[in-house]
Amino acid sequence: MSAPRTLIWTPAPTAGLQLNLHRAAAGPAALVPVASGTVLLPRRQIGFAAASRLAEQVRETGAAALLLRWSPGAEVWTDGERAGSTGSARRLVGLLRWWRLDARPRPADLPADVAEVRALVDEGRADTWVTALPDRAGLPINTVLPVVPVTQGGGLT
Repeated sequence: MSAPRTLIWTPAPTAGLQLNLHRAAAGPAALVPVASGTVLLPRRQIGFAAASRLAEQVRETGAAALLLRWSPGAEVWTDGERAGSTGSARRLVGLLRWWRLDARPRPADLPADVAEVRALVDEGRADTWVTALPDRAGLPINTVLPVVPVTQGGGLT
């Protein structure tokens, strides 16, 4: 099984989120501006607990954030208060943390533009950016939190 993928969506504007995450030394991540806000793509090997901490940092900036983690056969999501899942969610998260979320079996309700970004991640179009992210924060802002469109070099249809 390949590594699970993760994204965090917030209605916050990209520029403000980038500055606040840089100040908090949070990251690394690629920020993708979308009409509904910003999609944050953390490094590919991030664990669920680390992604949850990053989502909390995003909530401090944008007042809301939806964390989505998925693999071909399952997905889990949380907005910090509610959570849901489809498929074999236990493989994607630690059991103790997952049960504290009181998850119910149901898919995430993503804005259409965020669902498009997820589809592009599934196609591998984000891998150039996400796999190139450094392992640790503390690097210059343009290296740690690049604002890049996932579709650079390709078009949406």
